[in-house]
Amino acid sequence: MKEKIKKLAVSVLGYSIIAGIILIIIAAIAIISGSIMRILGFEYKSVGSIILFFVVVMVVGFPLDILSSAFPRALVSSGWSTENQGIVFFVILDTLFSVVSMALADYFMDSVSVSDLAILIISFLFAVTSIKDFREEVRKDQGEENEN
Repeated sequence: MKEKIKKLAVSVLGYSIIAGIILIIIAAIAIISGSIMRILGFEYKSVGSIILFFVVVMVVGFPLDILSSAFPRALVSSGWSTENQGIVFFVILDTLFSVVSMALADYFMDSVSVSDLAILIISFLFAVTSIKDFREEVRKDQGEENEN
């Protein structure tokens, strides 16, 4: 019985540490992004509001993020577009879906106010920083197709 409790305590502690690290990373990204957006008119009542804003954006945007990556990858894999065309399409979709996520979060949160320009610029920056990952996924997909 003591071993089960000990295993449970170790598991809870481990998951808590991982959750804490993830929260710290999300908070850092939110604060940096919020600082950039503040230059463009982002207003908030507290640092917690910034973090909550970006957590909501990430939760709402997760399904859209999957679509923004999967659809261009499918077009490239099927041969309907080149890798570069897929990247351009990915950036457009990812930016658009991030804009939608941020606009929804802004609309429903009274503690933040974001200008359309700030949403567009941050969404575009997020998409551009994801190009490398998208390119690697496309090349991995193409490598798997060549093996079959």
